[in-house]
Amino acid sequence: MKYVILILSFIFILSGCERNNQQPQNQTHQTESEEESDNRNLHTITIDGVPLKVEIAQDAETRTHGLMYREDMARDEGMLFVFSEQRILSFWMRNTFIPLDIAFINNKGIIVDIQRMEPLDESKQYISTAPALYALEVNAGWFEDYGIQVGDVVAF
Repeated sequence: MKYVILILSFIFILSGCERNNQQPQNQTHQTESEEESDNRNLHTITIDGVPLKVEIAQDAETRTHGLMYREDMARDEGMLFVFSEQRILSFWMRNTFIPLDIAFINNKGIIVDIQRMEPLDESKQYISTAPALYALEVNAGWFEDYGIQVGDVVAF
């Protein structure tokens, strides 16, 4: 009888452990890119009332790395590069796989230049046509899709 109780207790313990390790059937699992997205610190800015979620690159390391090695980016997301002083800015597309547009923005929040950037093209530099304090990279076509152009104002 002792053996029967011992065996039943053991089976009960094992079955309890097994149930605790099972995932509920309606629980969804995040993909690696969704988890990565959740780990990013996104801020919302607006351009003439159009909201855009942006990652902020405000130190040398994050500005240098930028959007390198990313294979995609959500449609209404971008990266805002913040510099310590307004000046002519220069960007390139080293190890950047996503076609991008870049807007150069002055210290008053006014877009002073917009350019299309081709992925993986290290032969070209994208240089602002006027001094800028910020650069905003978005998916190619985003500015055009929302009618955003030079002279529009960015609210941070």
